[in-house]
Amino acid sequence: MTIGPIRTSFLVAGIFVILCAATSAHAITPAQKCALAVPKAAQKYLAAKIKLEQKCRNAGFKDGSCTTPDAGAVAKLDAKLDSAITKSCSLIPFLLRQIGFPGPCSDANPGDDFTTADLSACMKASHDAFLTNLLPLQYDATLMGPLGDNLKCQAEVAKQSAGMVNCVLKSVGKCRDAILKGKSGGVPDLCATQDTKTMAAIAKCEAKLTAGIAKKCTAQQITDLKVCTPDQTDAASAATCLITAQDVMIDTPSIDVPADLIDYEYATRGGLCGDLIVNHPNEECDGPDDSACPGLCGTAAIPDGFFACLCKDKPRMVVANDADADTDNGWTGQSSDGDVVQDSGYIVDLYDCDMSGLCNAGPHCSLPPHSACNVLSTAPSGTTSDSICAGLGQGVCRKERTATGPRCHLQPQKKCAFDNPGDPVCNLPGDFCETRLLGAPVGQGAGGISVCNVSTLSEDVVGTVNITTGEGALKVRQRAVVVNPITQDKPCPVCGGFCAVDRGRCTNDGECGLGMGPCVTDLLCSDGPNQNRPCRTTAPFGGELPYFGVTSMDCPPDTSDVNLISSAQGLDVNTNPRGTDSYSLSPGVACLQPGFTNKTCVGGTSEGRPCTVASECPGGACSHQCFCASQQRPNGCFAACVGGSNDAALCVEDADCPGGFCHPADCREDPLDMDSDQEGVCTSGPIDKLCSITKFKACLNDAACQPPACAYCEVGETCENVPRQCFVNSGITRTGAPGFPTRTVASVYCVPPNTTGINLSAGFGGPGALIQHETLLVVP
Repeated sequence: MTIGPIRTSFLVAGIFVILCAATSAHAITPAQKCALAVPKAAQKYLAAKIKLEQKCRNAGFKDGSCTTPDAGAVAKLDAKLDSAITKSCSLIPFLLRQIGFPGPCSDANPGDDFTTADLSACMKASHDAFLTNLLPLQYDATLMGPLGDNLKCQAEVAKQSAGMVNCVLKSVGKCRDAILKGKSGGVPDLCATQDTKTMAAIAKCEAKLTAGIAKKCTAQQITDLKVCTPDQTDAASAATCLITAQDVMIDTPSIDVPADLIDYEYATRGGLCGDLIVNHPNEECDGPDDSACPGLCGTAAIPDGFFACLCKDKPRMVVANDADADTDNGWTGQSSDGDVVQDSGYIVDLYDCDMSGLCNAGPHCSLPPHSACNVLSTAPSGTTSDSICAGLGQGVCRKERTATGPRCHLQPQKKCAFDNPGDPVCNLPGDFCETRLLGAPVGQGAGGISVCNVSTLSEDVVGTVNITTGEGALKVRQRAVVVNPITQDKPCPVCGGFCAVDRGRCTNDGECGLGMGPCVTDLLCSDGPNQNRPCRTTAPFGGELPYFGVTSMDCPPDTSDVNLISSAQGLDVNTNPRGTDSYSLSPGVACLQPGFTNKTCVGGTSEGRPCTVASECPGGACSHQCFCASQQRPNGCFAACVGGSNDAALCVEDADCPGGFCHPADCREDPLDMDSDQEGVCTSGPIDKLCSITKFKACLNDAACQPPACAYCEVGETCENVPRQCFVNSGITRTGAPGFPTRTVASVYCVPPNTTGINLSAGFGGPGALIQHETLLVVP
C-alpha cells in the first residue's frame, strides 16, 4: 500500500501568537493593521448591502417601485470595500499568508500568490453569497406584492434579522480583535460559544430580534409571509428559526464547507487536523486540545496519521482500498472493471472484541446479543439509533461521531437527510447534517468519456471483522452520484499536481503551457468548493487514481453540476454482505425486454435452451434469465450457437446451429480475464474498439489512442478489438479471501434503476459484483 504525506494546516492559534508577540510595545504592525481592517471593512460592506437590498424589496412589496437595487449604489459599495482593503492591506503576499490568508478563500490565479486584489474579491464573493442565503430567510421567494397590512411585519422581520447579523458579527469581531491585539486570552474559534462577554452580547442581540418580531407581527402574518425556512407559523418560532439559521452562517466552532463569515474575515484556516483546536467534524482531539483522551490523541505523523486527531484509546479500524479492484455494474457490460482510489476508504469503530479477535464493527447495541443499530437509509429523517436498541430490549446504541452514516453533527444518534446539510431535524444551534464519503472521488471513463463519481455512505457501516484473521463481513451502502468532469483528463479535482493558471493536470513545470505554470505540487485542491485549501492523501482520505492523478476526500467536486445521466439522489449501491466469503446470485427474475421474458435452462447439458419445466433441463434447472428487479435482459451480448458444429458462432435462429440451438445473449466465462473469478465475455459479440492500455477510451484507429488526441493515453497505445464483458448466464459468483492486515472482500448485489440515460448506458436495474483488495489498520 502506498502511503503519501499529510499536509498540516497553518496553525490558526500560531497566527494570533505571531501577531500578538509582534505588538508587545503596543505598536501596530502592517500585518496586524490589515488583519484588523479586513473584518471591519467587510462588515460595513455587508451591512450597507443588506440595507440597500431590503430598501428595494420593501418598496417593491409596497407599490412595485423597485425590482433591483440601484447599480450605481452597488458599485460605490464595491469601490469603498476595495479602497479600504487596499489602504490597510498593501502587503506583499508573504505577509498576507502570515496573517492566514487565503484561509477559506479561493485564489483564481495562485501563480501570482494571494494578492490584495484576491483578498478584496474574496470578501465580496463570500459576503454576497451570505446575503444570497440570508434574503430567502427574510423574504419568501413565493411572495407577491403588494403586501398591504403585512408589509410592516415583513419590514420588521428583515430589519431585526439584519440587526442580529450586524450585532453578532461585531460582538464576535470585538472578541477576536482583543485576542489578536494581545489584550485578551482565549481561543478565537470559541469566542461565540465560550467567551462570557461575547455570549452575553449575542444573547442580547437574539432577545432584541425576538421582541421586535413579536411586537410587530401576528401569528397569521408570520404564516402568510412564510418567514424563515422551513416556513414558520408564529412569531416565537420565526425568531428561533432565524437565530438558528443565521448563527450557523455567521460563526460556529466547527469549520466546515461552506465556511461561515467569520472564517472568511479572520482567515480561519480550514479546520484540518493540526491547528491545535477541535473544530472539525472529523476530530475528537487535536494536539493539546485532548480532553477526550489526554495524551492519546493521534498525530499527523505515520503511523498515527491514519487516526490523526482521533482518540487512540478507542478501538477502531481504517479500511484502506487497493486501487487493484474489480467492480462490474449493470447488465450492458459498459461499466465493468472499474477502479477505486488507492488507499481511500473509511473508518469504522469496533466493539465487543473477544479473545479470538472477533469484533462487532460499526454502531451496535450495548447489551447482548449486541444487534447492529444503524439507521436504514429508507428510515425517516429524525429516526434515532437508540430507538432501535430500545425496541430490541438491548440497551442503548453505542455510536461515535466517527460513524459513517448521515447524522446530526451534535446529535450523532439522530439520522438526517444525506443530501440536505440544513436538515431541520438537526435543530440545535450550530448543528448540521454530516455525511462521510466512501473514499475519495473517483474519475471514471467509458467510451472515451470521463466523469467524476462521488460516493456518500447512506447508512452506518456495520457487521463483524476478526482483527487477527481478517475474516468477516460488513454491510456497506452508498449513494453514488455522477458529476460532470472539470476536463476530460481531470474529471475530479486533484490534490496537488496542477498548473497554477489554467488548473491543468501536471507533474512538473514543463507540462504546463506557456504562461500557465508553475506546476503546483503542494497538497492543495485544484478545483471545486475547496479550491486551494489543504488536502490529505494518507489512507483513508485519498491517493493515486490511474489516468487521473491524485484525488482526496478533502477535494470534492462541485456537486451542483450533477451529470444528466445520474439522479441527484445517486445510485443506491448496497453491498450486503461485503466480506471474505464466497457470494453468488443466480438468475431467477423475469426479464422485461421482449424475447427474454421466457425461462431457460440453467446448468446441465441444455444450459441456455428455452424451457417451461425442470424436466426439460437434464442436470439443471428451469429459471427466468435475469438477476435483478427491473432488469431488461441478461446481458448485452449477441446470440450464439450452443453445441453442434457451429458452437459459439453468431446466430439468428436454431437453423443456424446444426446439432445445437441458438441462445440469445450468450455469455461464457473468459479464461483470459483473471482480475476476479468467473468473469464473462460475450461469445459472439458485440466487439468494442478500445485503446490497448487506456481501456475505457473508445477509438477508431491507433492515432485516437495517443497524445494529443487522448490526453490521458500513453505513447505507443494501439486501437484494439475487445469483446464485450458480461455476467455469465448461469449465475454470478465472487469470492473473497481472509488475511490480516491485507485481505480480499467480495460482494454480489443489485443496483436499482436510476435515470433513463444511465439505465440505458450501464444497464440499471441490474446486477453488480465486486472484488476489492483491502488493508486493515487497527488501534489500539
